[in-house]
Amino acid sequence: MALELADLRVFVTAASVGSLSAAARELRVTQPSISERLRRLERLVGQPLVHRSSRGVSLTPAGQRLLPHAERCLALATHALTVAGEDDTQGTLHLTTHASYAPLAVPFVIGALQPLRYAVVVDDQHSRNAVQRVAEGTTDIAITLPVPHAHEVRLKKFRSEPVIAVCRPDHPLAQQPCTITQLSGHPIAVNLWGSGAALFQERLLDAPIPAHQLYRISSAETAADLARSGQAVAVLTRATVERDLAQRTLVELGVSDMPEWHVDLMAAHHRDRAAEPAIAAVIDALPYSKS
Repeated sequence: MALELADLRVFVTAASVGSLSAAARELRVTQPSISERLRRLERLVGQPLVHRSSRGVSLTPAGQRLLPHAERCLALATHALTVAGEDDTQGTLHLTTHASYAPLAVPFVIGALQPLRYAVVVDDQHSRNAVQRVAEGTTDIAITLPVPHAHEVRLKKFRSEPVIAVCRPDHPLAQQPCTITQLSGHPIAVNLWGSGAALFQERLLDAPIPAHQLYRISSAETAADLARSGQAVAVLTRATVERDLAQRTLVELGVSDMPEWHVDLMAAHHRDRAAEPAIAAVIDALPYSKS
């Protein structure tokens, strides 16, 4: 009995919506056919993948182990169909990055590939997942933080972004230089990545800042939105708010004891695929490609 993509699609859909009836509606098939495909997949695996109850379905430990691999198989199959259906396009490059870095990564990659007539498909993952996908071959290039990675993955510097504090022009701290102690008297939304992050957080806690006023946020754009609305001072990469600074919707705070702080972004690719035209074009376009 061979594994079928339809079995994996039923399993992933059921895990996502939480019930067999909802999965049947989602896939526009009957519930008995959903149940049969799940049983078929469980026979292939050799153990149950879901717990069935009147409230719906939940994953067994085996189902939890299978889910990320099933999702990647379906994504790869979709990617293969996209490539096969292209016309004069030379190919497709799959880029994986976090939403916080996409405004930097996507235009750069598209620009590097324009002469090659490559399509670009982008998905959103945290750095560790993105680098893992490079190692597995399910993405071509990842723009990530410098995270631990397998030997077969090579990281090269893409950008080094300074971290700054910003607020609305009408914020009480906007008119003059301040210290971290003064900063800690206001709500702060901080994107804690990169060199300097630990020292900045340590100084904030020493100030001290009340726990309910410190928002640790993984998305730099969300931190920027809180600053734009006046709900917080945002501490994030300058690139995230360059347009706001130019338009004066946000201003940079002069924090006198702000630690030296940068976020290094890396381009990750598989060592064995460095000569592929699209990957080589992106890597060669990196500002630090010769370093």
